[in-house]
Amino acid sequence: MDVERTMQFILETQSRVESTARMHDERLGRIEGLVEANTKLVEANTTRIGQLVEVCLSLAHAQEETNQRMQEGFRELREIQAAGEYKLNALINAVDKLVQRSGGAPQP
Repeated sequence: MDVERTMQFILETQSRVESTARMHDERLGRIEGLVEANTKLVEANTTRIGQLVEVCLSLAHAQEETNQRMQEGFRELREIQAAGEYKLNALINAVDKLVQRSGGAPQP
């Protein structure tokens, strides 16, 4: 057994292992950097999504209030229209009675 060749083999193997370990350390450092950057992006996106949800809820609430105000307006409009129709019918009846009293025939 050649001790020098064995030692040389051990030293070369150790050198390759150390080189590979440095490469892995560098790669791991890059991966850690990417993970950190992605984590920051996820946090920022989560914040933005939360803001969007708040805006959507606010818009939905505003739309609901608008719909309620419109329904109330339509209800009031129907009441006013019904009162107007009642008064118009009363006026038509009064005019018809006046025309009949004066002896004139209603005009078509």
